[in-house]
Amino acid sequence: MLGLKLYLIRHGETDWNLENRIQGDSDIPLNQTGILQAREVKDKLKDIAFDLCYTSPLERAYKTAQIIIEGKCPIISVPELIERDFGKIEGNPITSEQSKKYWNYQLNSSDDEVEPVRHLLDRTRNFLIKLLQEHRNQTILIVTHGSTLRALHYNITGYQTTEDFMKFQVQNCQIFQYEI
Repeated sequence: MLGLKLYLIRHGETDWNLENRIQGDSDIPLNQTGILQAREVKDKLKDIAFDLCYTSPLERAYKTAQIIIEGKCPIISVPELIERDFGKIEGNPITSEQSKKYWNYQLNSSDDEVEPVRHLLDRTRNFLIKLLQEHRNQTILIVTHGSTLRALHYNITGYQTTEDFMKFQVQNCQIFQYEI
């Protein structure tokens, strides 16, 4: 392997996912379906030898990582992988109006104390740079959140500032693989 092999996974399902509510950095636990989803991912990745696992410090991501890794490598919780802070709109139902306002790179809105999308892209880009410097020729598992995973994806594949940030769909416990 010449670079870094990454496996990116969104945490398992929570009740707020079921209710279509914005969780942001609220610490919502996995529900029973989320636990089962994490176990399914563990089975799918059982033959992968991970050197390390990075995860968000939020319980839903950390617990998903613990289930998948099952003690096979160290798990490191880092703040760069936390979900986007949705400020005053956390806990509310997700609406298309919010998507247009808070996911528009050009607007870069921080109204209602929402973390600007450019900040999300910057913090995930800085994390990836650190990974490349410290983990060359390794296989790394990252367990994080939908918004954070999208930002990581766009930092790896490229992002046109006029495109719809939400076009890249991320399901609970979906696996994405990259070599960088």
